[in-house]
Amino acid sequence: MKFLLILSTSLALAFAGTVDPDLQTAVDKGQTTSAILALPQIMAQVESNPALLSLSGDSKVTALVASLQGLTSAAQAPFVSIASSLGLQIQQFWSSNIIHVKGLTPEKLAQLAATPGEFEIRKEHVVSIFPSIEVHPAEVNQGPNQWGVVKIRAPDVWSTTRGEGVVVAIIDTGVNLGHVALADSYAGGWLDPHHSTPGPTDVQGHGSHCAGTVLGTQNGVGVAPAAKWIACRGLNNTGNGTEVELTACAEFMLTTNPRPHIISNSWGGRGGSTFFNTQVSAWRAAGMIPIFALGNSGPLCRTAGSPGDQPNLISVGNTNDQDGMNFLSSRGPSIAGLTKPEVSAPGTQILSCGTGTSNYVTMSGTSMACPHVAGATALLLSANPTWGFDEVYAALTTTAARPTLTNADRNCGLPGPDDFPNNAFGHGRIDVVAALGK
Repeated sequence: MKFLLILSTSLALAFAGTVDPDLQTAVDKGQTTSAILALPQIMAQVESNPALLSLSGDSKVTALVASLQGLTSAAQAPFVSIASSLGLQIQQFWSSNIIHVKGLTPEKLAQLAATPGEFEIRKEHVVSIFPSIEVHPAEVNQGPNQWGVVKIRAPDVWSTTRGEGVVVAIIDTGVNLGHVALADSYAGGWLDPHHSTPGPTDVQGHGSHCAGTVLGTQNGVGVAPAAKWIACRGLNNTGNGTEVELTACAEFMLTTNPRPHIISNSWGGRGGSTFFNTQVSAWRAAGMIPIFALGNSGPLCRTAGSPGDQPNLISVGNTNDQDGMNFLSSRGPSIAGLTKPEVSAPGTQILSCGTGTSNYVTMSGTSMACPHVAGATALLLSANPTWGFDEVYAALTTTAARPTLTNADRNCGLPGPDDFPNNAFGHGRIDVVAALGK
């Protein structure tokens, strides 16, 4: 009898959820009434499904979304029932197996945590525009094309491709649809989880600047000026975003029409965080190419921010007009030991679109380097429509320019016997001409 009692207790503990101590303290003190209930992820199960592997294109994405929605709905059902009985507000997500719960009290948290099953109740992850971004009004006086566009040799391939047929998604503070360099490239996809605006706007300006670098059509600001854009306001007007809004954006990218080929993400948070990995995996399974800024917390090692420091994506460091690493560009390796970034691109004193109808500003940071790579990827996909992530990754990394390293560039480690790849430049500064084999 004693053995059965012990076994029963052990089984109960094995199937009990956990509450993050920081969340428990915050709820007890009345500092928060909301949390994320995170269930075991099922993306690996979906990806390995033979039926899904046999599909491609729209059929594959439709099946992917249906599988994710069905499996997460079943897994979340008991928790939805308990939360509803407690009078809690909930928002369910399927690209990551999480539920946003609002209205918590210490008593309700305890009752929710007592639900049988494997889960964690924790604080919501928060991200932002990476710090140390400089914003200055600017006149367009750098010649027909901006220096970063020229440095990666994008204009040299425009006779072959300018990004035609490619859709790039911008997850950021929004995009200024009224700007002359962006208006004609809008493909019609927009979601605003923060303010529910009916069409694209951008009060803060960061997202418009990034969009302009990807595909701006005026004054030589855009790398791929014939590409189209859609956007989701994952960051609010002060440049901050939460896991809930960003996951809503992630799901939008999987269901909107047109669906993007590339997703440009110039944002992040504390390094070593895996909270967005499943969303990225869903994008990858749908054939999308995720590109992330790495952060502006250098020059110390292991300063890469998440999600950029995670696998399964392309992260980007910031170079200057002399092909040197920007002092503040975050360095790898990641906390998990990955070489980071994958590649680097111009990100220092970059001129691009502002929040007016025809104004321009300069900004600096890996946020500005990331859209150079997104634009370059648009050129690659336009010229090679059958390419996927692996082909793009290989083209960018194996042909990147390899500037002379300083001792500081070597400080964070050389994974191999040579200077490249390294934890400052990654495989090097991207070169579009070389990547296209020209």
